[in-house]
Amino acid sequence: MDDSNLLILAANFDPISYSHSFGWRPGSGFIQHTSMLITWPIYALGSAFGPTVFFVANALLTFSLFLFASYTLTKVLNICSSVTILTFVSIAFLWPYTADLLFFPSLQEKGVLLGAATLFGWVHFTRARRRSSFIFWFTFLLASLLAFTTKTHIVLFIPAIVVALWTLNRGEGKSNSIPRLLTATMGLLLLSIGTLWLALSGDYSSGTQGTRDLSFLFDRRFQFLVVLAVAYSAYLAYLALKKEFIAIYLVPLIMLLPFTFSFSVWEVRNYYLTVVSIGVAAMAAVVVANLKSKHVAPIAAFMCMVAALVWISLRVPQIYGPLASLQQFLVSTEALQLAQQKGVVGVSCMEAPTHFNRYAVSNGLVNLEFKWTADSIDEFEFVLGDGRLCPFSTDPADWELGWESPYEGGYSLYRNSIYVRK
Repeated sequence: MDDSNLLILAANFDPISYSHSFGWRPGSGFIQHTSMLITWPIYALGSAFGPTVFFVANALLTFSLFLFASYTLTKVLNICSSVTILTFVSIAFLWPYTADLLFFPSLQEKGVLLGAATLFGWVHFTRARRRSSFIFWFTFLLASLLAFTTKTHIVLFIPAIVVALWTLNRGEGKSNSIPRLLTATMGLLLLSIGTLWLALSGDYSSGTQGTRDLSFLFDRRFQFLVVLAVAYSAYLAYLALKKEFIAIYLVPLIMLLPFTFSFSVWEVRNYYLTVVSIGVAAMAAVVVANLKSKHVAPIAAFMCMVAALVWISLRVPQIYGPLASLQQFLVSTEALQLAQQKGVVGVSCMEAPTHFNRYAVSNGLVNLEFKWTADSIDEFEFVLGDGRLCPFSTDPADWELGWESPYEGGYSLYRNSIYVRK
């Protein structure tokens, strides 16, 4: 729903003003300048050249973020190669929630991916050889400023980043002193506490807290993450039995665990899980890197790529089709008739009317008006709903179907049966 606003902002503001106008929201619990700044080129291009360029640019940005994350993480894991990078990027796109990044350009989770990858990149950069204090702390400051101005989710990556920092700096060849590592760790923890405090004090987070009971145990998404964590733990145990276990291989598991535990306190939405993709991809990269045959690893990476291409080609239309069905409604005969009658259509999501009315005007339906139903849905003669953004469940006895998108889960128009009887 933010997309129409951001397209207007990008067309009228420079990148800094754009990122500040939507990124500085401490009252809501957010300081998201980085997340907003990286989306400015997408929205500027979309505003200038239309929706096709808009979504292609967004797909390229998503690919670039996964590619950057694959490089920094495989470097940290000491497994960087063309095969592991191909595996990483393929699994990241194969992750079932990644499709949300492709359709929703405004998701701040892209910034979280960049922030996490940057912090891992900083860990690798400072361990390569002993850096001067100025270089160490200057790059730490830059990486932290970038990462902690993305979204609250970044704090869930901090345990893995701290483990990577200490694991890569132990032993005789360590690049950084204990006091330096302790200070950096304390800095990351304080930034994490500050980020969490800001989020909890904002009005947005109050609506995303979980039920604090055991119902999350029956959530299939939680169970899926548990299965992945257990499977990877079993693989690490197998490596240990073969005396091939390396401590740094724990990092992908530690990336996954905080997100798994968050189900107990957080109302987890699907798009939150888009950032888990790089943890799962890192697990897959470790497995492929440890395949012994020089032929098996490239074949495995290739199969991952094929699977990702097939999945994305199937999944993306499933998302684009239903969500693009609003345009189908606006060009329908039913919408034209409602506009001629100066009709009012209810929608169940609060932020939708502003944008839907704008879309209606752009399609020549000046007299068609959308309004939020709030708690008085029965007062509306017509209601428009879908299965994702503005869900609307009906009782066939109370509502009559007036128009339906050909896409499953797409928008449908319903008419209150009370008015039909009249």
